[in-house]
Order: sequence, then C-alpha cells, then structure tokens
Amino acid sequence: MNGKNLGFGRLAEIKPDIEPDEERVPDHKIDEVAARHGFVSREPVQKLSRRKETEPSANLNIRPPISTYNRFVQFAMDNRLSYPEALKELMDRAKL
Repeated sequence: MNGKNLGFGRLAEIKPDIEPDEERVPDHKIDEVAARHGFVSREPVQKLSRRKETEPSANLNIRPPISTYNRFVQFAMDNRLSYPEALKELMDRAKL
C-alpha cells in the first residue's frame, strides 16, 4: 500500500448493540414498527409456479436444422406443450 490511513484501525472496537444474553426483539414486532413508518418488506415474495416437477431435470442442448426445429416448435405449440413435454410425447409415440 501507499501508507495512507484509510480509517480501518478502529474496527476491533466495533461491538454489537445487543449482548448475547439479552433477549432479541421478535421479527414480527420489528415489521409492525416498520409498517407504521411506511417501510415495505424486502423479504422475497413466494414465487408461484404453474409447473409441477415430478422428477429432477437435466439440460439438453441440441442444434437441429432450422426445418427440424420449426417442426418441433410447431408440434409443441399445436399441442400446447412445453418443450420437455413435447419431447416426452414424441418419445412416447416412438415407444422409446
């Protein structure tokens, strides 16, 4: 370094406000106070998913010719299937 004092020399003096033996304020009480003052929670909202995964999945990356790709996408759209569902349907029809 170049010898500048960046002000980090007193970091060891920083102590938590609550001692370990003190009782912690419950989160719901903190949220009530925050709501009264107009703060909005930053907790993640539960994400809804319309798909139900029944088993683990894996990636399948292929580069088919455009004509094959277009046929596959058209098949999936016509049958209102996701790509994984369309692949399964085609494999089932082929008895694979």
